Amino acid sequence: MTSSRDRYDVAVVGLGAMGSAAAWHLARRGQRVIGFDRFRPPHVFGSTHGDSRGIREAYTEGPSYVPFVRRAYELWDELSDAVGEPIFRQTGALSLGPEGNDMVRGVIASAREHDIAVEQMDAAEIRRRYPGIHVTDDLVGVLEQRAGMLDIDTALNGQLEQAAAHGADLHFDEPVDRWLPIDMDDVESPITIQTARGTYEAERMVVTSGAWNAGLLGKLNLPLNVTRQVMYWFEPRANREHFQEGAIPFWMWERSETETAYGFPDIGRGFKLGLHQPLETVDPSGYDREITELDKRRVNDFLANTFPDVAGTLLRAETCLYTHTPDHHFLIDIHPKRPNIVVASPCSGHGFKFAPAIGEALADLSMERRTVHNLDLFRVDRFVAPLTAAGD
Repeated sequence: MTSSRDRYDVAVVGLGAMGSAAAWHLARRGQRVIGFDRFRPPHVFGSTHGDSRGIREAYTEGPSYVPFVRRAYELWDELSDAVGEPIFRQTGALSLGPEGNDMVRGVIASAREHDIAVEQMDAAEIRRRYPGIHVTDDLVGVLEQRAGMLDIDTALNGQLEQAAAHGADLHFDEPVDRWLPIDMDDVESPITIQTARGTYEAERMVVTSGAWNAGLLGKLNLPLNVTRQVMYWFEPRANREHFQEGAIPFWMWERSETETAYGFPDIGRGFKLGLHQPLETVDPSGYDREITELDKRRVNDFLANTFPDVAGTLLRAETCLYTHTPDHHFLIDIHPKRPNIVVASPCSGHGFKFAPAIGEALADLSMERRTVHNLDLFRVDRFVAPLTAAGD
């Protein structure tokens, strides 16, 4: 057991995009922070890898996300200045789908509510501007010029470096086995955290462990569903110039309710495509990380109907994990029974872009139990009733 002088102000459990952001914000506010990750970020065993993620303001998932992502833009720029490397690359974002589809309607709704400049296109205009796209007559699109892509490794390493520079004690390759309140009867009791390497104490805790959240917060019975997804990088077989930066933006394509994909132009690593797989639950400690023949058939079938010239050499493929809530919105809130614990599962496949703003909100909640960010959509009580007995 650590002595009282070794007690930390805050323990952050999980140091991916959200946990590293929380550690950065907490440490630079003068908090004594200890952080844990079961691997050494950046790694390929969770949700924060694969070179790039998109960022956009005209948010399909709902207009209430827009102020949050605007703050994230500011903080990504701040982090980029601090580390001396670019994180954001402006490519524009093109949302595609058959006329009347939910994705395009959602983008237009957000753009109207928040006065975001977008350009709507019919099939003829898409065909003229982007000859690499297989355009059917019912296809429509919306282009947002300010959007683009984020460099994952620079962003994640930057947040971790800044957290450490401000004094955070970061423990990699050290999974948390269990945690317990020191005094079970005191709802604000400091926390004991146990790992294979030792036992630590913290006044407060932030849990941002992605696919492992449900296990670490077992008594909450959070309805989190972890699924395996696959990302691909191709060398186009023809007309390679149509798929390079400047020729095509970051794109999202909803072909039907069950077939959605996103991707990025080739910036020297191949044309990236992420095809949303069927939501089959997996165990994050033991899922299949090999690319199967079914994976290959799915992506080739998608490309045949969308980017037929891309389906050339598969340069690389990687699996990642999505942690879904039932409504696919984030979960960011104070633990319903223990107010010194903050819980975050901003996943469901669209959280990375928000990471520094989410980290800021988590730091606010941990230190002040309130934040200027509107988190009403992300409350835990939409899934979990308040607990009636003390416990974790």
